[in-house]
Amino acid sequence: MVNHLPSRDKFSQLPFVSVIICAKNEQDNLSQFLEFVLSQKYPDFEVLVVDDNSTDDSLTVLKEFQKKYSQLKVVAFQEEKSSFGKKQVLECGIKHAKSDYLIMTDADCKPLSAFWLVGMVNGFADGSELVLGVSLYSKLKGAVNSIIQIDTGFIAANYLSMAVSGFPYMSVGRNVAYKRSLFEKVGGFKSHYHIPSGDDDLLINQMSKRTKVNLVYNKGAQTESVPKLSFQSYFSQKIRHVLAGMKYNKRNLLTLSLYYSFTTLWYLLIPFIIYHTDELLLMSIFMIIKKVAMYSFIQRIFLKIGVRSILITTIFSDILSIGIHNYAVIRTISKSKVGKW
Repeated sequence: MVNHLPSRDKFSQLPFVSVIICAKNEQDNLSQFLEFVLSQKYPDFEVLVVDDNSTDDSLTVLKEFQKKYSQLKVVAFQEEKSSFGKKQVLECGIKHAKSDYLIMTDADCKPLSAFWLVGMVNGFADGSELVLGVSLYSKLKGAVNSIIQIDTGFIAANYLSMAVSGFPYMSVGRNVAYKRSLFEKVGGFKSHYHIPSGDDDLLINQMSKRTKVNLVYNKGAQTESVPKLSFQSYFSQKIRHVLAGMKYNKRNLLTLSLYYSFTTLWYLLIPFIIYHTDELLLMSIFMIIKKVAMYSFIQRIFLKIGVRSILITTIFSDILSIGIHNYAVIRTISKSKVGKW
């Protein structure tokens, strides 16, 4: 069950919460961003950084922070991994967390305000078990960053609007919160240990339809992450996400497949329709109305979550993002067929 609108309920007394960050060779990011988490204006919380056998000076950086912040707990992950990615590392953090309220973010992220924790935790105030937040990428100069900004914004618009419609299918691990009881109820990550990514969205796909979900998208409760500097590295990340997406539950997989397929088909058919129609003016009016409606919808969400873009990129954001997604799907399928995964 998803709130049709983000709840405005607030705790009369904010509960103790656990923030969990997984880190492997993140000394620079920890030095730059961890203090933004540790200095949150929140009455009582702990920050668990789970070190995944770092070989750089991450532990030295963390020890220095511990001298200043008593709420920082450093957990060493020393188990033999039977999973890809950070899933077991994250489970280690959850195991050591003292609170039932768990807030997830990454080492290369920073909260956009000192009240980030307050905003995310109040998402639980109406009884929700899962709180979907927003995490965008830092704005840099250049075409690659512009593409990343638009694609990330469009994805956020999709998963937030789908959640409002009663079909939550993903979150971003850089800013998501859930109760320990929900994590345990769905069995954690064990069913998808073999998939490199998916510690965020595959967890959502394991939930019952009756799980109560809330959305928190105001700017003060967002985090901002370090973007990829090349399109190739960003696209590699995209392929990993697509691989996880192929393991979504049947309902979400069907819904998303239909959405992407019909949208792609629509754009592919436009030249054919224009060439063969005898009612070019009527068809042109229809296509303009459709595009204006789509633009208005996307722009409204972009404004709410703080995505800034020029008019032309917003108008064509769906084409750009869906094009990237479809190409990633084709690459993922072709790689899996030749056994390169």
